[in-house]
Amino acid sequence: MLLGMATETTTMRVRFETRDRLAKEAELSGQTLIEMLDALADQLEERRLLTSMERSYEEHGPAIRAEVGVWDQTLGDGLLP
Repeated sequence: MLLGMATETTTMRVRFETRDRLAKEAELSGQTLIEMLDALADQLEERRLLTSMERSYEEHGPAIRAEVGVWDQTLGDGLLP
Protein backbone atom coordinates (compact mmCIF):
# COMPACT_ATOMS: atom_id res chain seq x y z
CA MET A 1 0.00 0.00 0.00
CA LEU A 2 1.26 3.48 -0.84
CA LEU A 3 1.75 5.92 2.01
CA GLY A 4 -1.05 8.47 2.23
CA MET A 5 -3.47 6.36 0.19
CA ALA A 6 -6.83 5.43 1.64
CA THR A 7 -7.24 1.75 2.37
CA GLU A 8 -10.39 1.60 0.27
CA THR A 9 -10.64 3.41 -3.06
CA THR A 10 -12.58 3.15 -6.27
CA THR A 11 -12.43 4.52 -9.79
CA MET A 12 -14.69 7.33 -11.00
CA ARG A 13 -15.22 8.38 -14.59
CA VAL A 14 -14.68 12.10 -15.09
CA ARG A 15 -13.78 14.20 -18.09
CA PHE A 16 -10.04 14.58 -18.64
CA GLU A 17 -10.38 18.34 -18.25
CA THR A 18 -12.14 17.91 -14.90
CA ARG A 19 -9.49 15.50 -13.67
CA ASP A 20 -6.74 17.92 -14.68
CA ARG A 21 -8.45 20.86 -12.98
CA LEU A 22 -8.95 18.88 -9.77
CA ALA A 23 -5.37 17.61 -9.81
CA LYS A 24 -4.07 21.17 -10.26
CA GLU A 25 -6.17 22.46 -7.35
CA ALA A 26 -5.03 19.58 -5.15
CA GLU A 27 -1.40 20.29 -5.99
CA LEU A 28 -1.79 24.01 -5.29
CA SER A 29 -3.39 23.27 -1.93
CA GLY A 30 -0.68 20.77 -0.97
CA GLN A 31 -3.15 17.90 -0.78
CA THR A 32 -3.48 14.64 -2.60
CA LEU A 33 -6.42 14.42 -4.96
CA ILE A 34 -8.09 11.97 -2.57
CA GLU A 35 -7.67 14.37 0.37
CA MET A 36 -9.06 17.25 -1.64
CA LEU A 37 -12.08 15.25 -2.86
CA ASP A 38 -12.78 14.15 0.72
CA ALA A 39 -12.65 17.80 1.84
CA LEU A 40 -14.94 18.88 -1.02
CA ALA A 41 -17.46 16.15 -0.13
CA ASP A 42 -17.38 17.34 3.50
CA GLN A 43 -18.00 20.94 2.38
CA LEU A 44 -20.92 19.90 0.18
CA GLU A 45 -22.51 17.92 3.02
CA GLU A 46 -22.04 20.84 5.42
CA ARG A 47 -23.53 23.31 2.90
CA ARG A 48 -26.55 21.02 2.38
CA LEU A 49 -27.06 20.67 6.15
CA LEU A 50 -26.78 24.42 6.78
CA THR A 51 -29.18 25.19 3.93
CA SER A 52 -31.65 22.68 5.36
CA MET A 53 -31.32 24.22 8.83
CA GLU A 54 -31.84 27.74 7.44
CA ARG A 55 -34.98 26.67 5.58
CA SER A 56 -36.31 24.93 8.66
CA TYR A 57 -35.66 27.96 10.84
CA GLU A 58 -37.36 30.24 8.30
CA GLU A 59 -40.43 28.00 8.51
CA HIS A 60 -40.41 27.25 12.25
CA GLY A 61 -38.47 30.23 13.64
CA PRO A 62 -41.46 32.17 14.96
CA ALA A 63 -42.75 29.13 16.87
CA ILE A 64 -39.27 28.41 18.25
CA ARG A 65 -38.84 32.02 19.42
CA ALA A 66 -42.30 31.96 21.04
CA GLU A 67 -41.48 28.78 22.95
CA VAL A 68 -38.12 30.17 24.09
CA GLY A 69 -39.97 33.27 25.33
CA VAL A 70 -42.30 31.10 27.41
CA TRP A 71 -39.31 29.27 28.91
CA ASP A 72 -37.59 32.59 29.67
CA GLN A 73 -40.69 33.78 31.53
CA THR A 74 -41.00 30.48 33.39
CA LEU A 75 -37.35 30.41 34.42
CA GLY A 76 -37.47 34.05 35.51
CA ASP A 77 -40.48 33.67 37.80
CA GLY A 78 -38.29 33.07 40.89
CA LEU A 79 -39.74 29.64 41.61
CA LEU A 80 -37.41 26.68 41.98
CA PRO A 81 -37.95 23.71 39.69
